[in-house]
Parts: sequence; structure tokens; C-alpha cells
Amino acid sequence: MTGQQTVAVLVHGGTFTSTMWDAVRSHLKTPSLAVDLPGRRYKPADLAAVSLEDWVASVCDDIGETDLTDVVLVGHSSGGYVIPGVAARLGEHPSVRLRSLIFVAATVPAEGRRPVDYLREDLRELAINHHEEVLDGARGHTLGGLRDGEASIETALDIVENGPRMGLEAPAPLLAEFRWAGFPSKVPRYFVRCLKDKVIPPDLADTMIANMGGATVVDLEAGHRAFDSHPEELASIIDRIVWTR
Repeated sequence: MTGQQTVAVLVHGGTFTSTMWDAVRSHLKTPSLAVDLPGRRYKPADLAAVSLEDWVASVCDDIGETDLTDVVLVGHSSGGYVIPGVAARLGEHPSVRLRSLIFVAATVPAEGRRPVDYLREDLRELAINHHEEVLDGARGHTLGGLRDGEASIETALDIVENGPRMGLEAPAPLLAEFRWAGFPSKVPRYFVRCLKDKVIPPDLADTMIANMGGATVVDLEAGHRAFDSHPEELASIIDRIVWTR
């Protein structure tokens, strides 16, 4: 995946790993790179110590190490507050052309707001009022998420493996105030609004779209886990956007 070929860089959501994109990638015509954020799979890290800056830097490193020069960033759920930071950093590297950003059922905070501010009330209260307990629960853990037959992870951290949806996540990015500094506002933005989503329902999705200053909206009759329930349709949406010039 080098040269001028456009590659979709797929950023997973919270409590997931890059494997969440497997079914979508099986239908994608566009070349793709599914990344793991620090704290899962072969990027083990103490979830209690991982920051949003760590996530952004990791995605940028993956793009650089793979020698990509023409990319579309795709972020699902909490990946929505990772890819704007990646876009800002890519703007500092003229060797990488950023074609567009695709937000899928994504959390996209307004300037100075925190991702936690958009959570359901009970989850928001847990994350804020019981922060130390949440932090203690994450401390010393990393997420596994390996496919059958993959080599084991070498780490001294406790590896959490509890099915396709992992139960832990890094608390710090959820509580970090979001900044749009450096974001290339002229790069096209798309938001895949999942009409059956109970995590980011359509009215909340509209708030996210307003937070980013508007986007082209693509509706999908799916819930939050569209990558599981509608992988072919989601792949088709990504392909169409990639080839929109």
C-alpha cells in the first residue's frame, strides 16, 4: 500500500480493536489499513495511562510506517474524536494527502467539550463521579482481541479477553477537553448517521455534525454496530466516498 493509491485508514471505536473492521474489509474495494490504538492487541499499554494524544500519535505513526501518501480517515464511535487530531497532524506533512474524513456513528465533541459530555446520563455520572474507581478498574490492563491462531501478546500487563466487545477502555481520552486547533476545515467531511443507533441516535448525530461545522450526511438503516450488522452496506458507503472527487 504505497504510492498514490488511496487507502482507507480505519480507526476502531471504544472497547473494540481493529478486528471490528474485518467484515467491512472483506467487502471493501478500496485498499485499507485497520489500526489498533494503544492499549489493545499488539500495542499493549496500561489503559489507565493512555491519553488521546497517544492515540493520535499512534495512528500517525502507522500511516508513516506504512508509507501511505493518499488517505481517507474513517473513525467509528470514539474514533470520531481521534481522526480530527490525526487530520491536524497530517496537515503538517505535505507528503501525505488527506482526501476526506468519514465519521461512522461517531462522537465528535465541540471545541472545549469532552467526549464524556455526550454519554447517556448514567454512564456520564459513572465516568465523572466515580472516576477514581473507573481508573482503578483500568489500571494494569490491556485488551487482547486476537483472532484465532494469532501469536500471543508479549506484555507484563493483564490481558483482558471477554469476547467481541471488550469491557474496558482508557478513561483519560473520554475526559479530555477536545480542541479543533490545526484541523484542515476544507477537507471534505462525511457522517454516516445510523438511524437505528441507540448510542448515537439521529438527533445526537446531528449535534455531532454541527460540532464539526457540518458534513455530508449518509443515512444507514443500522444500529451502532453497523460494521457487524451491515458490513457490505458500510463498505459500499466508504468506497463511494473514497472515489468521490
